[in-house]
Amino acid sequence: MLDRFRVPQARRFDWLDPVRVPLVPPVRRRLPIIWPDPVIPEWRRLWPPDPLGFPPLRPPNGLLRQEVTVPLAPTWAPADTDVYESADGLSSLVLPRYELAFDQVGVLDEPRVRIEERAGVPTMLITLLRTALPPGMGELPHVLSVSLTYRVPELVDVPFPEAVREDGGAVVVAALPLTSPGLRQQLLAAMSSLEAKPAVVVRRGVTVAIPNPMLLIEPPPPQTWTETALLMEWTAPPAPLLLSDAQRMRLGGGAAPGTVQGMRRLRIQHQGRGHPFWQDPARPERFYFLPDRFQLGRLPGSGRRPALDIRATSAAREEDLRVTVEFLARPVVSQERLAAAVPALAEEARRMGSQRPVTMEILADAQPVLRLGLPQGGAAPSALTERPQAQVDLETGVTHAETFTLEDFRLVHAALFGASLNVMNGEVRAGADDIPLELRLDHTAGDVLELTVLSVGAEELAARLVNIVESPVRVDRLEAAAVGGGLRVPLTVGGLPAGKTLAPREEAEITLAPTPLLPDGGAIALDQSGVTVLVDKAAIWASVFDDTAKPSLTREISVEAVPALFGGPGGDRVAVFVVTVEGASGSVRLSETELRAITTVRVPVRPLLVGGPIPPLRYRTETVWQSGGIGVSAWRETDATILLPVKTPPGSTS
Repeated sequence: MLDRFRVPQARRFDWLDPVRVPLVPPVRRRLPIIWPDPVIPEWRRLWPPDPLGFPPLRPPNGLLRQEVTVPLAPTWAPADTDVYESADGLSSLVLPRYELAFDQVGVLDEPRVRIEERAGVPTMLITLLRTALPPGMGELPHVLSVSLTYRVPELVDVPFPEAVREDGGAVVVAALPLTSPGLRQQLLAAMSSLEAKPAVVVRRGVTVAIPNPMLLIEPPPPQTWTETALLMEWTAPPAPLLLSDAQRMRLGGGAAPGTVQGMRRLRIQHQGRGHPFWQDPARPERFYFLPDRFQLGRLPGSGRRPALDIRATSAAREEDLRVTVEFLARPVVSQERLAAAVPALAEEARRMGSQRPVTMEILADAQPVLRLGLPQGGAAPSALTERPQAQVDLETGVTHAETFTLEDFRLVHAALFGASLNVMNGEVRAGADDIPLELRLDHTAGDVLELTVLSVGAEELAARLVNIVESPVRVDRLEAAAVGGGLRVPLTVGGLPAGKTLAPREEAEITLAPTPLLPDGGAIALDQSGVTVLVDKAAIWASVFDDTAKPSLTREISVEAVPALFGGPGGDRVAVFVVTVEGASGSVRLSETELRAITTVRVPVRPLLVGGPIPPLRYRTETVWQSGGIGVSAWRETDATILLPVKTPPGSTS
């Protein structure tokens, strides 16, 4: 039997939707319904993508031709080689392509790729030119984005956040801020490698009307259109994009063909310890450094509480209790160390041909790793444990959360208050260098004193210091400087004896001399490295422990009696003991036939976390006598988990 129809690249349909009302009345032999050829086009790239990828079985509702307000595509799966029709039908439009611009440098033609300063940030600029439009054709309206792609070996796509169209759209300048020196070196290395296959990809977003598929039925319905956003990619020639050795060396330095010169590593001594610095080969006056250490931070706002959150979960047993500790550690940088390094760094910059002032910033390492001393099984750690899931930024700090058992958390709690040198201490590994990390509540990063200027005199100014944290502080040394306009002028602090202790919210009057001449935007900076926090454990614990969920521990309590306990004077006997335990779900009843009962009590876990005892149980007994009398005992306290009822004579409340 021959096929009832045969359509190239098309699916066969007999009766499309037996559930819904059919398109034609049912007859003994149903006629086939087919899509125009083709009905399964190549998967097109949509913007946003179409989750189906093929046309519906019924033509969708759409716009009539006179209702369309965007350019019309000639096919259901348009491409950037098609000719589009304007909404008014008066002109033909094409989607332009782009190619790299070239400049002649000596005898070479080099792609117009350059790196220049923008607002103090080195920025890579790539210039593209629009290809010529065919005669009589207009430009299809579109938006565009630019990316640099390469393989290492997986595909890396680096988007340029800015793409500016100039000269009426004939020129496109894409800009990528090189926020870290590693990014510059990485991109230049890729553009010098044939194996990396570097290329500039231009993505053009258009909104066009696409013709809806039509059913071959009589009478034919009018053609409808659907407005759709599409994203069309184009790799700008030449591909691969390769820089000459000379251009690569101008942009980032290079010692040999096919290589990119990395940053120079220097080591400068300060107070008996060597500190690494890195020099940018393309800008010899710019240096990068690592923080001296990381310390537990303090949060902004009233009280500046430690950046530490402790949360516990409810559990049925102590063994099941879990405690989560989340912290933020801030980088600490010695300004004295950096200032002492400036002469040596300036000499290195002059040796590399730069006469500009030295600038320094924290090295933006791409993959720093936290290594932390964590207790195991109630014992102190013997080695550091890597925590790759921690969020580490050498400039903003380290954020991490760790969950412990109860016995391990007690070691952590003690370590936070200075009882251990290795629990919850560790390091941040950045390349080949390790930066110490210390999580101690008596050594936090962040100001604990607040300065307010009261009056300005001819030779000195009066100011007020306030302790703004929850614990007392001891001021062993306090240094101040006027900072502004690129200058730092030391000031002498008077009126504050060494070793002065300030309670929380306590104030102290001081003087600063000489009176600084602060430019606009200037300020007085305090060096508080000589200020020690005298930890108030209760106040800190109240600020860092999250008791919102009221975590509790379930204790099983057994209430037991012996037969002899039911006897009484004059032949009277106890009918039942009713024992009420404070915090239990209900009372328990004991009789001569039921001598044991079980109840549960939920107790707060907060005292357990700090090594304290479980609060004692409070209970009382009602003795119901067979004669009808009832005696009630006083409330009693006990640490036991097995309770005995207290027999009380009728009418007694003792």
